[in-house]
Amino acid sequence: MAGRAANGMGTIVQRKDGRYQCAIYVLTAAGTRERKYVYGKTWDEANDKRIELLNNNRKGVPSIASSMKLGEYLDYWLENVVQVERGESTYSGYEVVIRRFLKPHLGNRKLNRLTPAHVRTMLGKLRKQKTIHGKPLSARYIQNIFEVLRSALGNAVREELIGRNVAKLVQAPSRDHFEVDPMSDVDARRFIRYIANHWLHALWLILITTGLRKGEVLGLAWSDINMTTGEFRVRRTVQRVRGKLIFGKPKTKRSRRVLYLAPVCLAALKVHREKTAERMNGRWNPAPGQPDDLIFITRTGRVIEPRNVNTMLDRVLNNAKIDRNRVHDLRHTCATLLQVSGVAFDASFGRTCERRLPGLRGARMVGDDRAVRLGHAV
Repeated sequence: MAGRAANGMGTIVQRKDGRYQCAIYVLTAAGTRERKYVYGKTWDEANDKRIELLNNNRKGVPSIASSMKLGEYLDYWLENVVQVERGESTYSGYEVVIRRFLKPHLGNRKLNRLTPAHVRTMLGKLRKQKTIHGKPLSARYIQNIFEVLRSALGNAVREELIGRNVAKLVQAPSRDHFEVDPMSDVDARRFIRYIANHWLHALWLILITTGLRKGEVLGLAWSDINMTTGEFRVRRTVQRVRGKLIFGKPKTKRSRRVLYLAPVCLAALKVHREKTAERMNGRWNPAPGQPDDLIFITRTGRVIEPRNVNTMLDRVLNNAKIDRNRVHDLRHTCATLLQVSGVAFDASFGRTCERRLPGLRGARMVGDDRAVRLGHAV
């Protein structure tokens, strides 16, 4: 005669409606234990679910996530994976996508019952959806929503909560074709001449000659740069996230790199340091987490607001009679000028090139993850 099941192994009983019910204590996403009920049309089906929950208990995996609603799992993934492993700006962007789009469309679906058809239906609805300003969602943003879902489900597969990532079975939505319009060689030279007397002369030069991102340049400190050799390290970035200025790590591991500044940039930095000391008004007001020796600061010693850099660039380009460009376009301008000059490198500036440009003073401009040896055309 079969004995009674040991404590914690779960109990299966048949309900009045004919289904079989299993009650078992499982580990929750919060780390506590909670009684969970699963059901099956047959005893074997209920027992299979019981075994799945017991296996997850042994692995320390929140078993409740395997059959919980997708919205609950997305909350768990956001707080326990994204917030721990990604930067604060990534977390903030994912939170908006989950709250405004994924949970309203798919949040009530069971994680282990999600199908490719559910995902395709969501994409169709997103193409008809409006933003809070009444405009259609861009194809680029719809793809971002899809990628967040695919990433979340990929983590669920790795944690063995589900057997497959259904988002991978759906064709990814295409992005809008975005035409990058960097400055021409003539406009770039005019820009460099025009900014010679601007108080952020050094910042503009670094942006257009290195291909660094705006946040990476704003996050540079004097201790990051060897003013003799031009070698510097990209250690941090500055972004405004949910109304707060955040000093965080660069976008990717490859972004935390050692690069080199051209002599013209070093000369501009020396002048910038002298003029910064003259401009300071004595009222020190640094942002939380700001390095003591940050290079680009206001009169009160506070990091320059990233959005103000956009406004200043618009003003500079307008006064110089140059077509409007985004700050990020200076990064593309750097890449274009390198190509025009005959330098070979891939789209991410990842190739090292030892070719010296004819007629240019020898210097080292930088790529995105390695130094690119060439000259400067200033």
